[in-house]
Amino acid sequence: MAKEYTPSSRNREAFEALTETAGNVPPQAVELEEAVLGALMLEKDSIIAVQEFVTPESFYTEEHRLIYKAIEELSMELKPIDLYTVTERLKAKKELKKVGGASYLAQLTQKVGSAANVEFHAKIIA
Repeated sequence: MAKEYTPSSRNREAFEALTETAGNVPPQAVELEEAVLGALMLEKDSIIAVQEFVTPESFYTEEHRLIYKAIEELSMELKPIDLYTVTERLKAKKELKKVGGASYLAQLTQKVGSAANVEFHAKIIA
């Protein structure tokens, strides 16, 4: 007769930690989100190509959702969209720290070489 196996408390805790998370992780492409947000701040007309199929909820991280909402608001008000106006909008909404500060926004603009593929990238996010 086989001996009954009883896992150690550490093994049991590790198993429970692995199994209590949801089985499905939402699709995500954080690098593409960063590229799209950076492109939106670099190329003034790129929001037009992206708005029709991307919503704030399309973004995986809360920080990216807040940044995109600020960009959308500027677009609706027909204001220019760039690193400075997005920073000021987030500062006015007291959300700049939540998104990682002005330095994170600057990093986003450096993560994209050009806005040429912003529409393609945005479709993947959507």
